[in-house]
Amino acid sequence: MGPFSPDQKEEFERIALVYREVLLRVACRILRCESLAEDAVQETLLCAWRAFHKFERGTNCRAWLFRIMLNGIRRNRQRAVPLAELPAWQSLDTLMTGRSSFECLAHLDATAAMDALPETQRTIFLLAAVEGFTCKEISAMQAIPIGTVMSRLSRSRAELRKVLRPQIRAGERTE
Repeated sequence: MGPFSPDQKEEFERIALVYREVLLRVACRILRCESLAEDAVQETLLCAWRAFHKFERGTNCRAWLFRIMLNGIRRNRQRAVPLAELPAWQSLDTLMTGRSSFECLAHLDATAAMDALPETQRTIFLLAAVEGFTCKEISAMQAIPIGTVMSRLSRSRAELRKVLRPQIRAGERTE
């Protein structure tokens, strides 16, 4: 395939590059490492650029990009992923801005609870609850049956409720 025309470049920037931050946010949550997440997003966008001629205009570009990214992450699972309580890209100052100390602690508790989920459940929870994809879209992105998506989503929500419910109730008593 030859070089892209200026119109194709502008179209790619308009419909694909706008999702860079969303992809990075989810990649950081999945991989738990900013540098690996940045690499995954860069690889995703490069693959998308190379395959842009195959993208069907009018379809969900965000879902297409997520599928590319999730497939790339799956292919590169052998990389070591350092675990961290708080990602390096997220400082306490950022968390505290505009939030009460209870809200900040609740956010940290929710982040830790989500990080404790098995990766398969965490990924599906992020795609559904945070990014708003439907179970059908997640099923297509992950290339797994919709029933598997629904059960993983249900288990992740149940686990988060189990972990966070006592903390939420404690916070309600102090308000």
